[in-house]
Amino acid sequence: MRLTNVMMTNTTLMHINRNMRNLDRVIRSIETGKRIQRPSDDPIVASRALMFRTSVHENEQFRRNVDQGSAWMNVTESTFNNINRELLFEIRNLVVQGANGDNNLSEKRAIVQQIQTLFDQIGHEVNATMGGNHLFSGFRTDEPPVFTADNQRDFIITQHFSITDIARQMSFQRIEVPGGLGKAESVTNPIHVLKLAFTGTGVPAIPGFEVREFSINDTDAYLPPAANDDGVPVLHFITETGELVMHGDTAANFPREGVAVTYRKTGFRKGDINPAVYFTAREIVEATPIIPAGTQLVYNITQYFSRAASIGADVIGGVDMLQFALVFDPYDPPGGLPVNLLPQLPPGAVINGNVVSIPAHLFETGRNISVTYAVENPPADPMNPGHVKEDLRISGVELVRALSAAGVAIPLDLVEFNRSFDMHNQNIEYEFATNTRIAVNSLAKNILTDKMFADFRRFFEFSNALHVSSRVDLERHFRSLGHDEDSVRKYVEEQHIRETSMATYAMHRKFDNMLMFIDRHLDNSTREQTSLGARMVRMELIQNRLEEDEVTYTLLTSDNEDTDLIRATIMRFSAEALFMASLRANTGVVQMSLANFLR
Repeated sequence: MRLTNVMMTNTTLMHINRNMRNLDRVIRSIETGKRIQRPSDDPIVASRALMFRTSVHENEQFRRNVDQGSAWMNVTESTFNNINRELLFEIRNLVVQGANGDNNLSEKRAIVQQIQTLFDQIGHEVNATMGGNHLFSGFRTDEPPVFTADNQRDFIITQHFSITDIARQMSFQRIEVPGGLGKAESVTNPIHVLKLAFTGTGVPAIPGFEVREFSINDTDAYLPPAANDDGVPVLHFITETGELVMHGDTAANFPREGVAVTYRKTGFRKGDINPAVYFTAREIVEATPIIPAGTQLVYNITQYFSRAASIGADVIGGVDMLQFALVFDPYDPPGGLPVNLLPQLPPGAVINGNVVSIPAHLFETGRNISVTYAVENPPADPMNPGHVKEDLRISGVELVRALSAAGVAIPLDLVEFNRSFDMHNQNIEYEFATNTRIAVNSLAKNILTDKMFADFRRFFEFSNALHVSSRVDLERHFRSLGHDEDSVRKYVEEQHIRETSMATYAMHRKFDNMLMFIDRHLDNSTREQTSLGARMVRMELIQNRLEEDEVTYTLLTSDNEDTDLIRATIMRFSAEALFMASLRANTGVVQMSLANFLR
């Protein structure tokens, strides 16, 4: 084949340029310290580089998460140490000291004051913050677990109780002796009791139970029957103490799944636990929304019935029915109801106007039966969920529709009277590895529990309410009854000794009860700290692995991307030599081409 000068020249230049590019690539790798400058230089190395760099960045983010999570857990652990090792431990020692029968009444009261100071500090501990966020409030980091000031917030609270929450203790009442010439004596009874978290509440609603309201001064307050005439278990609600007292048989047959107790509480004191952090609760907002004239508001009402609430009986289709009155007339617009507003009735039940008929056999187990129906703007008074819930027969009030006069739907949040809180699934989880999440927070409701708060608050209130009449008051009292001076002096001395003995005995029994309660609460708080400790150990293991992974990923990245300087230097000398050799070898071609051109 004939080779022309142009062909030889092009081939020569191609070889020189190729050698020049190789030399340039080697020099650039030495200058930058990287094996490749662009993905096209080596696609496999480039893809590995992306993978390794992603792993390095993920590892860096996971380590930052570990640092933040560790800081959160360290503050939490410090709080646990203060509560368990210092405060609760010291409280237990004081309770043991108070249970000592050698202490007189004034000494026992002084011990109560010390315990109250330490218990208040527990509230300060669970209000711990980090970066302005409350650590023990779950997702509601703007809400303190314990109120720091008195307030008038208004809540509908649902508090759950299990059979293990039933406390066995002795009641204490100061009752005037019939025919005792003005004298008083103590009355104690063994009781089974559930304690609401607060006092000063409305009468609670408890499905499956009849709740009767009593004052602590009523002689039968702590003597509830096992059941009413219809076989429904009875609970006595003591208004001053927030106690739900039950018969021993009721306690023995208490539902194993527990019960939900719903009640209203308005106004809280400094040191009270915050319902928004502790319970499933609904807060009644004081500011009433502005609702345009002609707005149609439709609510779903859930109403519970017991056999005792029946207003009559009937037979429908051969089935014995019990009749009950609905609080409101059901919503019944022309054209019928949408599916989502249809009444939710027990099997076989029938609604006729504001009367619902329910098969009698459904009440055989003594449980309450619920009926849900729709209501449109009750005529007597615009719907106020808080007021309606005070009725024991009402369990739920839910706004489900708001339509303007023109029939246009209005967002419910513009016309709602309340806001809801739910403390389920409040774990704040950080991701410390792919698909590896650990909860870094602990919840106040599992440390300073509502049961612990109720036990201590009742203990303090009992101590504050317990008093011994002064001799001056006793003298005035017995003189008012017409006794002569000798009798007055005798009765005053006897009554003073009796009241002092009653009060001392009552405080002694309270300290005995508190010793049992404090051990249970201390065990519970210790379990929570143990759970935190297990998570912290796991966090340390993850942190160690992340540190090792950082070294591994860094080495892999370096091996994949970084230039081997020794090898690159040798390749540079080789590329330089090849490039210079190609220049020298092709000088003859250039000379020959020039001679041919001159001819």
